[in-house]
Amino acid sequence: MQISNKVSITTEDGTSTLYIEELKEVYHSRKGALTESQFVYINEGLKYWSKESSNAICKILELGYGTGLIAFLTYLNSLEIKKQIDYTSLEAYPISIIQLKELNYDQFFKDKNPIQNFEEFSKLKWELKHQIAPNFSITKKEIFFEKFKSSDLYDIIFYDAFGAHAQPEIWAPELMKKCFDILNPGGVWVSYCAKGSVRRSLKTAGFDVQRLPGPPGKREMLRGIKT
Repeated sequence: MQISNKVSITTEDGTSTLYIEELKEVYHSRKGALTESQFVYINEGLKYWSKESSNAICKILELGYGTGLIAFLTYLNSLEIKKQIDYTSLEAYPISIIQLKELNYDQFFKDKNPIQNFEEFSKLKWELKHQIAPNFSITKKEIFFEKFKSSDLYDIIFYDAFGAHAQPEIWAPELMKKCFDILNPGGVWVSYCAKGSVRRSLKTAGFDVQRLPGPPGKREMLRGIKT
């Protein structure tokens, strides 16, 4: 799959995302890049797990680093939820620093005063673990999920791959089973996706699947719990 031709577009909440001309696919919802990321992955993923778990450490695996917006939001929220977060993100096609800078996400986080701003966050080297705050570390890996192997188990999986019409192989039943196998009991799988075939694959893998109201512009989304 080639995703070389990417152009920046402005979504309805004012934040930018990238559009892939070859695939007719966007990295985030046109209804709002920041809004969707916060709603799906932070509110229905991270904050949900935090309320349900007494664990002091949260290990997160993200499938699809993309622009890094979800990872950065997790970093910003790590102080709020008072958990030690160990974040691993997989990306087969990293975006250039130049394109990430053009998104100008830092304008939306001026009041947060983070230790690292989004531009600095984006420049973190791949394949290394970075402890950028006392309670947040991140490792970015350039790899396909199909080839990813880990002896670790995770508490949350942010499944943010391109849609099934553009990348059907990443939504295959065997990968939903892989997600189940690498989660701790009580672990959470969360995605913007609400496709029926994905929901059935999650159930077959062993997840307790919840259909939730989706972010603006999307009727539903999915959350799976490993009981």
